[in-house]
This record gives sequence, C-alpha cells and structure tokens, in this order.
Amino acid sequence: MLAGAQYAAKVTALAKSDPPAFICHYYNFYFAHTAGGRMIGNKVSEMLLDKHTLAFYQWSGDVAALLDAVRVKINSLAEGWSREQKDHCLAETQESFKASHHLPAACRLHHPPSP
Repeated sequence: MLAGAQYAAKVTALAKSDPPAFICHYYNFYFAHTAGGRMIGNKVSEMLLDKHTLAFYQWSGDVAALLDAVRVKINSLAEGWSREQKDHCLAETQESFKASHHLPAACRLHHPPSP
C-alpha cells in the first residue's frame, strides 16, 4: 500500500477509535498546511506559476481568523478530556510528524519531477 493510502487508512481508523490521536494529526496538518503552506504556496506561485495561486492555497475569508476559530474549537473539545487523553494526544505528535515527513517523499517517488 502506498504511504499516502496507509496514512489515510490510519487517520480514518483513529477518527473512529481514538479521537485524541486523530485530533493531534488533524491539528498538525491543518496548521502546517494553512500557516506554513501559505508561505510555500506563495513561493511556488512566484517562482513557477506566474503568480497564479493553486486552489489548495485559496481560502474564503481571513486565514488568521480561520486558524483562530479552529484553535478555539480544538481547545474547547480538549477541555473535556482527561489528563490521560491530553497526554495521549501529545504523545501522538511524533507519529504525526513522521507521516508529514514521509508523505512528500512518497509523492516524489510516484510522481517524479518532469525533466
């Protein structure tokens, strides 16, 4: 199974069986792609796309406000968790970062850059 498909299966299973772990993955990817992704998307747009912005990097509304709203919702959800659930969510961070490291490499493997 491809790395992306494996990861999708993993987070789908976590969403059903382990909400604190799922929220960790969601949080890390959402904020990485929204906050950090904007900088990467802007560079790609400037350097390769004649300043055209890919749909992936287009949001309706103020991105900072969207980030704050998601942060508030996640914090509100986590307030109801036990200390053990909060610690479990934090412990899942390493797995989330591993996945974020391996996915781009898997994409390059299956979709190498054009010569």
